[in-house]
Amino acid sequence: VQRQLVKENTLMKAAIRLAGLIVGVGVLCALTGCVTPPPQDPYVPTDRPGVTTAGLDPQDYQLAANNIVQKILKREVPKGYVVTLGPVDTKRTPFDVDVEKLKDKMEVLLDDEGTLRFTALKKALTEGKVPFDEIEKLTAYNWENANPIDREWLEKFGKRAKINGILFGRVSSIQRSLPWGGTEVTYTFVWRLANTETGVNDMALEYEIRKNVR
Repeated sequence: VQRQLVKENTLMKAAIRLAGLIVGVGVLCALTGCVTPPPQDPYVPTDRPGVTTAGLDPQDYQLAANNIVQKILKREVPKGYVVTLGPVDTKRTPFDVDVEKLKDKMEVLLDDEGTLRFTALKKALTEGKVPFDEIEKLTAYNWENANPIDREWLEKFGKRAKINGILFGRVSSIQRSLPWGGTEVTYTFVWRLANTETGVNDMALEYEIRKNVR
C-alpha cells in the first residue's frame, strides 16, 4: 500500500509540473506574441480553388466557361462554326458579373480546342457593317424581357457578320444564411445558342455554382 501511495504521489507531481510548463508557455506567448510561420508557398495552384468569395471569383468564371464550352462541343458543330457572345442579363444578381472575363475564358478554351471560332458581338457587328448600337440595344432589350428574338434579324445578322450562332446568357443568384454561420450563394447560369440560319435555339442549358462563404 505504501509503495502504491508513493507511485501515485510521484505521478501527481509529474502532472503538476507538466501543467505548470504548459501554463508558462502560454503566458510567454501572450507576452511576447507567438507568430505562426507563413506557408512555404502562398500561391494556390490554378486547378484548385483559392479564397472563396460571395461574388464571382476567377475559379467560378473558369467553371462556368468550361461548362458552356463542353456543352457546345458535344453538339458536334461543323469545323469553322463561328459563335459570338450576345447579351448576358445580370440584373437578377446583386453581385458584379464580368462578362468580358467570361467571354475571354470561352474564347481561349475554344481556340485551344480548334473546332469553333469565337468572337465578340461588337466586333462581329463592326466587321459585318451592321449598325451596332441599334441592334445591340434591341437584342439586349428583347432577351432581358423574355421577348422572342426576331428570326429575320438573326438571319440577316448571320449573313452580314458571318456568324453561325449567337450565345445569349442570363446570370442570377440566391443567398441564404447558414444555421452555423456564414452565407450560401447559389449562382445559376442559363444559356441559349440561337442559330442564325434557322432562327431557333440549337442549345439550351442551365448550370449552377453553389458557394459557402464565412
